[in-house]
This record gives sequence, structure tokens and C-alpha cells, in this order.
Amino acid sequence: MAIVVLGAGGGLGRAITQELKKQFPEQRIMALSRQAVEPCNSGQITYCQIADYDENSLNDWVSDFKQSDEKLTGVISTIGMLHDDETFPEKKLSDITADNLTKLFSVNAVKPLLILKSFLPILDRKNTHFWVQLSAKVGSIEDNYLGGWYAYRSSKAALNMLLKTASIELKRTHKSLAVAAIHPGTTDTRLSAPFQERISADKLYSPELSAERIVAVVKNLKPEQSGNLWHWDGSRLPF
Repeated sequence: MAIVVLGAGGGLGRAITQELKKQFPEQRIMALSRQAVEPCNSGQITYCQIADYDENSLNDWVSDFKQSDEKLTGVISTIGMLHDDETFPEKKLSDITADNLTKLFSVNAVKPLLILKSFLPILDRKNTHFWVQLSAKVGSIEDNYLGGWYAYRSSKAALNMLLKTASIELKRTHKSLAVAAIHPGTTDTRLSAPFQERISADKLYSPELSAERIVAVVKNLKPEQSGNLWHWDGSRLPF
């Protein structure tokens, strides 16, 4: 039995990998990352470097997994993007560019759905219990009272809709599976670093604490709850 973590090279991805090791001691944790992570194998955790989260790379990895005859019991993907050296959250309409919109939609919405598509052949109809993608509360249309952050908000809203749509299809074919988007809260990682000055200390969480909360939500997911957006405290968030 195995659980896969995608984006395991980031701060939160590493913490989730370690938390899964504690919470699922009987399962192998397969940690996928574009960065090289040492050691390559560490007891219960198997680290795998992947060229990119494109369909070719994903399909190659899935083919290798199928040959192992292991059963996949769950997937947690942490991949996502808020900013980089050329891209920063927009404060007003005049800040928007087509390139930035395309970039964030590609990372935050398109890639997660392509991962789900690529992994479909190894989603065991009886044994795969959860498919989780980290999302964001700011992707909630109903909860948007502040505006701004056009590309990030809308790409996360698109992600939530894509996962909701996929969950409806998979309810018919994978009756043991819960598809979920989870808001981890503001975690002290590189993603949130430029915005931490405005966050009170009690609202900025360590990767270890966020990982503990996320895995607790995952362990409580039930198939009939598939397709929802969840807060790290286990409450359901509006789309």
C-alpha cells in the first residue's frame, strides 16, 4: 500500500510527507519532487525526482508504479503558485497581464487536473481512498470581500470547479474515493514569505502544524463528502 505526495520538495510538502509517515506507519510514502531530495530512499519514505508535472513525465512515473504491483491508497498534491520573480499578486485591474493569468492558471488549475488524469489508471476502485489538492480560501467566490489577487483567486476558483466536476464523474466509478481541496492556512514557507509582515503571529503556522492539520482532515474524509473545499480545521468552505 502506498500514498503519493506531489510537490514534496517544498516546505509544506516535506512536512506533509513526514506527517503521513507518522499517521500511516504501515504504508509506503512516495514523495515526488522536481528538486533532488536526499536521501533517495529513507525507510518508509521513497523519494522520487520527476522532470516536471507535465503529462509525459507523469505518465512515465505512473507506468513505473503500475509495474510495482503496489496499491495506491491516497494522493496529496501541494503544487501551486502565488508569485515568482516576474509575477506578483495584482492589487488593481491595471496590474493584470495575460502572461501572469496564463502562468497561474497553468500551475494552479491545469496541472492538478492533468495529474488526476494521469493517475487515473492507478486509482484503485476499492483501495484508493483520497485525492487531495491544496487550494486556498481566497479561491472562494462567495467569500471574496477584499478583491485583488485576480490571477491567484481565479485560478484557485477554477481549480475548485475542476475538482468538483471530476469528483462527480469519479463517484460513479470509484465509490471509495473522496476528492478534496484543502485550504492549509497561511504557512511559513517561501510562498507566503513576502506577505508575512501583515500577518499576526497566531495566524502564521509552521509547516509542521499545517501538515498535522491537513492530514487530520484527510483521515476523516468520507466518499460521500467528495468534491468539497475544506478548511484546515475540518469545516467546509463555500465555493
